[in-house]
Amino acid sequence: MRPCFGVYKEERSEYSGGFEQLLRQEKTLYHVSSQREDVPVTCFENVFPDWAYDYVNEGGIAVVSGAKKNTFSFDAGYLCKAAVEWIDLDFCNMGMARVCSSVSVFSGEGKGELTLHEFRSIKNNRRPGFYPVFIDKEYGKGHIIYTGVPMAEILTYEGSTLRNTSEVLDFDERISSVDKQKVAAALRSVLMDAMHRAGLPYVSLWYFPDEAESVFAYSIDGDGLLTKGVENLVAVSKQTGAKFLFYINKELCEDDPDLKEKLQLISDTNLIGCHGAVHNAKDSYEDNMKDIEEFETWMDSLGVAYEKSYASPRGMYCVNLGRALKDRGYRHTRDFGYYIDDYPCFPADGSPLQIPSDGFNVCRWMLKNQDEGLPMPTAEEILESYRKVIDLKMRRKLPLLFFCHPQYFGLYATEVYPKLVAYAREKGALITDYIAYADFWIRRDECEYDADYEDGKLTVTFTERDDHVSFCVDREIRDI
Repeated sequence: MRPCFGVYKEERSEYSGGFEQLLRQEKTLYHVSSQREDVPVTCFENVFPDWAYDYVNEGGIAVVSGAKKNTFSFDAGYLCKAAVEWIDLDFCNMGMARVCSSVSVFSGEGKGELTLHEFRSIKNNRRPGFYPVFIDKEYGKGHIIYTGVPMAEILTYEGSTLRNTSEVLDFDERISSVDKQKVAAALRSVLMDAMHRAGLPYVSLWYFPDEAESVFAYSIDGDGLLTKGVENLVAVSKQTGAKFLFYINKELCEDDPDLKEKLQLISDTNLIGCHGAVHNAKDSYEDNMKDIEEFETWMDSLGVAYEKSYASPRGMYCVNLGRALKDRGYRHTRDFGYYIDDYPCFPADGSPLQIPSDGFNVCRWMLKNQDEGLPMPTAEEILESYRKVIDLKMRRKLPLLFFCHPQYFGLYATEVYPKLVAYAREKGALITDYIAYADFWIRRDECEYDADYEDGKLTVTFTERDDHVSFCVDREIRDI
């Protein structure tokens, strides 16, 4: 049997495309249909059609996201609706995840934990109001794994807020309002378990080139090009062989009298991308298109080559920006207000590839200390913070993607960057750059294969393959 997922897409339903986005990110086998298909595992969002009962009763495995009071014909243990900010995903080593969502609460046995009374102390060893995130119910010969949290839909949410960037740092930045990366990890775990329940391996493609354990890359938001900062960054990029991607903003750079010389210095050994013309978010398609075209005209007038890669000013992504970028031929975009701390992904709305960077930003730290009358952080303190983040990401098999600004990180670059690159390399990360990694991800997405599992033997056939992309079974690299 093929270890393939089905995604049920009912016409005129509350369908976000979140399962499709995740399965494409995994580069596992799946297809979308409005009918019952001959697949071992099928994903449903908010609905459970009549045929699904026969499908599961005969041995199929169903994964249901966003289940509601009347989703199922059987007693699913529905209790109530609740407004929930956090859920506990420790079962997949992700800890607390911010979801900020309306959820349906079900009682029963399962994985994960949510509570109706957040941040209440536990008295007398009693834990009132705690319920599972996922419930696993046997049904005939199969299983229904369901959650009242709209997990698939959360992967597609827009919106950012100023909040803590990581559980290992006490540090705020304006980032995505919800922890999509943790929700994605939980769904990956559940989907793998579902495929195993069907007696099949979970097949996918590895997340990094050439079987690397991770990748390290650093981008710079060019909100002004401080001379010393730029010179330091260029020097350490040469020293380490680790290129920066400078996202340049027209409004904040065009009055620099030495702009052309600085851009030439950068482009000789590093990369340049688009950070927009005006350093602010634009809501409409027309305003975003005008802004991108203004940036391109400006760069062309300077005679500076740039990559078709975009970073939204202030990290504030919106769907109309994605549409404009797609129509202008941009390959990828880095927007920490949309997605952080995960693998790249192709948004369900059809926008260009998202490159999720980490939210840690040295400039926020410096400005915070300045406002509070504290001394500036030391190079060793900054380096130690990066080390903590890298250690966490390596444990979770995630990429090491960072960003800052030349007028802040550039001042620390000579003391921090070479040691930071060395630490990432020591931990097993491939030292690369944003463009190379994002383009690798696009080539990975173009790989096509099929798989069949019979009598304990997995047969894999590639029709389109990249030699730098590795095949995985249960998220472990396998030689085929």
